[in-house]
Amino acid sequence: MVKKKSILIGLGNIGLNYDLNTQYIMTHAKSLLKNKNVKFICGIDKSINQRKIFNKRYKIPSFAKINDIEILKSNFIILSTPNHTHLKYIQKILLYRNIKTILLEKPGGSNFNDFKYIKYLCKKKGVKLYINYQRLYDKNYLKIKNIFNKMTNFKGVVNYSRGLENNCGHVLSLFEKFNLKKTKIILLNKKENPDFFIKFRKGQILFLNNPRKDISNNEFELVSRNYKIKSFNEMNKFSIFKIQKDRYIKKNYVFSNKSNIIEFDQKNSQKSVLDVILRGNKTLYKDILENSYNTFKLINKIRFMVKSN
Repeated sequence: MVKKKSILIGLGNIGLNYDLNTQYIMTHAKSLLKNKNVKFICGIDKSINQRKIFNKRYKIPSFAKINDIEILKSNFIILSTPNHTHLKYIQKILLYRNIKTILLEKPGGSNFNDFKYIKYLCKKKGVKLYINYQRLYDKNYLKIKNIFNKMTNFKGVVNYSRGLENNCGHVLSLFEKFNLKKTKIILLNKKENPDFFIKFRKGQILFLNNPRKDISNNEFELVSRNYKIKSFNEMNKFSIFKIQKDRYIKKNYVFSNKSNIIEFDQKNSQKSVLDVILRGNKTLYKDILENSYNTFKLINKIRFMVKSN
């Protein structure tokens, strides 16, 4: 495998901080450093403090802004800066013909129009664009996806916190296989991060926001004719209950007390993301990009409803 020559733009939480004092691979910086198929060229961030932490920990050069000398050595960019800066950075990055692959933090811009334009620019330049909905890259995602595809006439409740675009986006990206192109949304309020109700093609789900900004609370429970799914551990662990005959009442069915467990590797989430990108599976790439597009489109629709009179 030919080595990717990578630059990381953005040395914040997902870029650098989350796994500083652990053995896990939960950030872009550590995932790049630990992968033998990547040459980690440099980090870029405006914050001198973050650059100092980065330099001390990884012994790799860092800069306050993009410079020609370093970016001309690379062909793979990871962009983990604030959403409102994504389009500006992408436009600058795409001026360099040597860039072939970009991993962009979710949702992929400050709004859906930005995302569509970013997607268009990358396609025009022949650059592969990946969005960092990390669960989509996990080896067990297909197992959850297959269960979702079997569920009909389902009902469910989602609890989310810390933003519609941020944490709720992760939930919606998982549910993308319920066909987000054909949905009906009912707002229950017009708060910045609202409570709302979605009627999907195969069922319906209530989304409830926890307004506390200092708590991470992202869980759901879905019940259908043949399955019940409960998520735990911030949607990284799932209990799957199948229907079975009632032992005591004839012609009656119940959900099994025992469940099958499907678990995502949250502690090494960015390792999984990078491994998928490096393998270059075309089908998976298209699936992830389509999922990201449909997810942001739905978020945009909800956001428009919140802002409208």
